[in-house]
Amino acid sequence: MQARYQYGDLRIRKRKKGPDVWQYRYIDDGRRKSVLVGTVEKLPTKADAERTVEHIRIKINAQNPQKKFHSATVGGLIDRFAAEHMPQLRKGTRQAYASLFKNHIRPRWGTLLLGDVKPMDVKNWLASYPHSRQIKSHIKGLMHGLFQAAMLWEMIDKNPISLVRQSCKRLKTPRRLTPAEIRRLVAQLEEPYRTMVLTVACLGLRAGELTSLQWGDLDFLNSTVKVERSVVQGEINLTKTPRSEDILPLDLALGELLKAHRLRSVHLEPTDFVFAGQSGRFRWSNQITKDYIKPAAARAGIRGPIGWPTFRHSYSTLLRALGTDIKVQQELLRHSNVAVTLNVYTEAISQQKREAAGKVAAELLAPGEAEQAPTGTQVIQ
Repeated sequence: MQARYQYGDLRIRKRKKGPDVWQYRYIDDGRRKSVLVGTVEKLPTKADAERTVEHIRIKINAQNPQKKFHSATVGGLIDRFAAEHMPQLRKGTRQAYASLFKNHIRPRWGTLLLGDVKPMDVKNWLASYPHSRQIKSHIKGLMHGLFQAAMLWEMIDKNPISLVRQSCKRLKTPRRLTPAEIRRLVAQLEEPYRTMVLTVACLGLRAGELTSLQWGDLDFLNSTVKVERSVVQGEINLTKTPRSEDILPLDLALGELLKAHRLRSVHLEPTDFVFAGQSGRFRWSNQITKDYIKPAAARAGIRGPIGWPTFRHSYSTLLRALGTDIKVQQELLRHSNVAVTLNVYTEAISQQKREAAGKVAAELLAPGEAEQAPTGTQVIQ
């Protein structure tokens, strides 16, 4: 006997205290279950409550052979995606996805059935959408991932977004500093911010990778730095992508600056943060930009926007200016997308990476830079 598609039962449940609530009842594995959907104040009509429970209905009918006769809406798919896929993502990514769904995707596509989303409609919508290329690229990428999940859950047979092309080329060139500008900037900074900026500028780290760096990640004996975590909006996470986790060469001059910084530090355990605040916690990179980097740039006569990404872009530009092999650039920047650094060459050997990183450090660390450590500096292994 063919199983019937299960709609469940949605009704208002009276409460003695507080507003009445919508209750959704259904059968799961032979047992009756129920879930409170929301108050009638937040969901005044049954249609509002129906949209809220749609992702539950999709899930309980996942193995039902009749599901193909009951197409879901994009809104229902978004709700299931948010409930099952997004919790495992980094905090910053979850917030970005939620914003894109709420402000862009759901208002236009939420009420449509999955089968009614056509590639040309999406293409034309993005072409006329009054937002930047970068925002539209993010929207297109998230929609593609959303429909990929629908394919995984066997809700559709093909992804309509696969045929849509959306340029992500920046309209504005990212800010980059010359070696001379970076040297002027760091001359205006006090410690530990001076060493922080030089570390980022010489290694091409992201801000969250810098602030989450621990002493155990630094190997002074072998002159290496291990990158394996990142701070994102107050949370310690894995790196941005699996490819971002890597071991980088540590230039000797930069190593001496970090050793001098360690002599000034209080928190010295292997699991302590290299640039820990007074409490031992990691520092907030945005606050450092506001309170120290931007004022220092102004004093140094450097005009225009500046932030932590500026140093990574500057690092990339300097690598190219020094004639670094394109594959070595990709290895040092730890890009996972081959298009970012035109990954067309063979695997780079460690010595090539070390020489390239050393050239950048030589441009940024003026002669005698490492000797500016306090008197009594000792060798740290």
